Amino acid sequence: MKGLWLFLHVIGFSAWLGGGLAVMLSGITAKYFPAEQRLAVYRVMSVVTRNLIGTGAVLVVVSGFVLSVPYFKSATAPSWLMAMQGLGLLGAIVAIGIVTPTAARLGRLELDPRGELPEGFGGLRKRQAIFATVAGVFALLALLSGTVFR
Repeated sequence: MKGLWLFLHVIGFSAWLGGGLAVMLSGITAKYFPAEQRLAVYRVMSVVTRNLIGTGAVLVVVSGFVLSVPYFKSATAPSWLMAMQGLGLLGAIVAIGIVTPTAARLGRLELDPRGELPEGFGGLRKRQAIFATVAGVFALLALLSGTVFR
């Protein structure tokens, strides 16, 4: 059973980070597109964020909790495990609570009557870039804690 939970943990983490990289590269590339195409890219990014990043983050937290149950019985947990849990949980909270809803809002935007990007686009895009980066850094630090520092 531990193997199944570890498999789900790795799959979730792969979806989370892989989706994050795909969204990041899409956003960078879309900067140079006309407004209509740029919003189309953001609609696709919204789907990737909801289905890969959000789902992957939830899967990582749930499977990580189950994998940590044996450590709850001991008085102290290893420091690498505590770091991995704390950093991963912070990253997942940001990914699920801020990044995913912001991506959904970006995916619903339409061109304004002049055929340009809507007024709120810049602020949402900036918020998305900042918080997706924060979530990704926390996720990578959790990965580092669970592999290199183990």
